[in-house]
Amino acid sequence: MNGSFAPRGSVPELVCLHAAGATSAMFAGLAEQTTGRITLVTPDLPGRGSSYDRPPFLRMQDAVEYLLPVLQGRADRSYGLFGYSMGAMIAYELVCRLMDLNGPLPAVLIAAATRAPQVPARELPLHLMDDDALIGELVRFQGTPPEMLEDSELMALVLPRLRADFQLCETYQFAHRRQIPVPVYALGGREDEKVTAADLAAWLPLSVMGGTFEQLPGGHFFIDMQKEALARRIKAMMSSLNSQGASVGSVWYG
Repeated sequence: MNGSFAPRGSVPELVCLHAAGATSAMFAGLAEQTTGRITLVTPDLPGRGSSYDRPPFLRMQDAVEYLLPVLQGRADRSYGLFGYSMGAMIAYELVCRLMDLNGPLPAVLIAAATRAPQVPARELPLHLMDDDALIGELVRFQGTPPEMLEDSELMALVLPRLRADFQLCETYQFAHRRQIPVPVYALGGREDEKVTAADLAAWLPLSVMGGTFEQLPGGHFFIDMQKEALARRIKAMMSSLNSQGASVGSVWYG
């Protein structure tokens, strides 16, 4: 389940949760930009990677419980939490679950490419679309290579996993909770048709410690275009947390 793009050491760790339909490989380019400064820890959900033969989860609760040990095992080291699209929703719920368990919280939650969980969905559920319509949505996301979209055999393998991931996101119900004691940094693409600046700003009231939001050039998968800029922001954020005397990963709730 758990992978890493760099050996463990004294540098802070950033646990990265992938987008719907994706794998941990989506963070490989970012890892190249953070080598020696931040270790990326990149677990895969079932249905991909080393867990390819396992069925993907359909419920948020199952994904949270599956990934929870990854964070519980970081009580003795510095870490932040970075979720991309679906991964950001899971990341938020993981923080809430750690609060319930009095577990070791990340010192920062970076939520990318998705609306805040309390913001209602504005579009029809993707997981209920037929294959042709779903592929059309992938074209809009601009995160899938055209040659992959044109490969019918490959798409027959990918679409069930993607549909399951969308079902997990689209059937998730936000529960009104107390604010989390973790600063939130929300990122989005300026050309992302599905995630507006207001959607990103809505993340900030979820934290008692505040945060900020920013839009970078690019669409939903701006991470592919903005690896260097994203890496600079992440490195500055982690360095800032350490310089303020908060050892990344030492924040506890309870």
